[in-house]
Amino acid sequence: MTNRVEPSFELNEEMLSLIATEFNPDELVTKFAQEITDKKVEDIENVAEAIFTSYGANLIRKSWRLGEEYPDRTYEVLREAIDSTGGHLWFPLIPQRVLEIAYLAIFDMELLPVLENSPRRLVYMVDTCKIFMALKEQCGKEVANTLPCHHACISACRTLFNELDYPEVLIEMEASAHRDGYCQFVVTKI
Repeated sequence: MTNRVEPSFELNEEMLSLIATEFNPDELVTKFAQEITDKKVEDIENVAEAIFTSYGANLIRKSWRLGEEYPDRTYEVLREAIDSTGGHLWFPLIPQRVLEIAYLAIFDMELLPVLENSPRRLVYMVDTCKIFMALKEQCGKEVANTLPCHHACISACRTLFNELDYPEVLIEMEASAHRDGYCQFVVTKI
């Protein structure tokens, strides 16, 4: 009798740990806080855009690459479903998986709340944002409420679809942490 090991449906913990270490939210905010010391309000936005846009783009590229290197049974099932439909289910299944890898790694979330997952739209929320909380602690509520961190989330989405050479999508932020207590993002196929 052979002992057969069933593949896991869970994301690989080593992969998540690698991403969490490289893209530590506290270190990101510390860098941002240092960069904005003695800056005018208009300069803070420029610094925020540069730092957080780069962070989001690099985070999603790393999440995509490691997601391919550390496949799990869920990913295999997704690929089988996509292949069996001639690629029809690629959107939103693959983008959702890459976003889940990124967010679960850096925010220690158990799952990414997905509100809509259809052939036309992907809607998800971030209800526990370590970056926003660190911004409030390190930079104050006034700076945090300008949501410099939104550049990271928007950049992650844009980069994901650009890297995957996917047709045009519209990326919108429909809710924000300072106003609604969570951020909500909508990706719509155009």
